[in-house]
Amino acid sequence: MAIIVTYDITSKHVEFKKEMIKRGYAPTFVDHQNKTVYLPNTTLYHASRTPAQARDEVMNVAKIVVTELERCISTESSNWAAIYGEPFKR
Repeated sequence: MAIIVTYDITSKHVEFKKEMIKRGYAPTFVDHQNKTVYLPNTTLYHASRTPAQARDEVMNVAKIVVTELERCISTESSNWAAIYGEPFKR
């Protein structure tokens, strides 16, 4: 199942996101109309994780990069609406 996970951390945002991307998470996904969805900065997509697996990976990666995880929520991405956004400029 596909999920999205969103989180707040206190520091090391770049390092954290790089570690999550290594685990198959992505800051974008392509929808059923072949349009790219650009997720908010602290939100990631994974095509085959469960919400619990994503939460656990966020917790583990926060420990690896030594940052405080303030909050996290993950959910199935089966029913959603979006403002597609544009690529990040950095």
